[in-house]
Amino acid sequence: MMGRYEAVNQVLEMLRRDNPGLDAVALVTSDGMPVASQMGEADELKVSAMAATLQGVAEQVIKELRGGSPKHVIVTSEGGTLVIKSVGKDFVLVLLVRAESKLGFTLWQAELASQRIDKILNS
Repeated sequence: MMGRYEAVNQVLEMLRRDNPGLDAVALVTSDGMPVASQMGEADELKVSAMAATLQGVAEQVIKELRGGSPKHVIVTSEGGTLVIKSVGKDFVLVLLVRAESKLGFTLWQAELASQRIDKILNS
């Protein structure tokens, strides 16, 4: 029987395999601790903490504006796009997407992955 960590890692691997334009993918807790990641040379602890902080700030801004809860945060740069997506209440999916990639397809795949991960973590 596969454990939760292995199952989450398998979802992240499938997400990267199905999206060759992903340079990095990670699942982190909402307080910034890494759960599983495929980030290459990036500092996993630092990226996890910063991504969770960015998601938290977005939640506070949206709350202040009475806009509900953010589904995802998108930050674009010359080199690509950072996507931070909520997974349930306690986790965040972090993606670094290359500039030439199809962002809509990646967002759709991220939604499917977050649903799978949420199901794994809450079963």
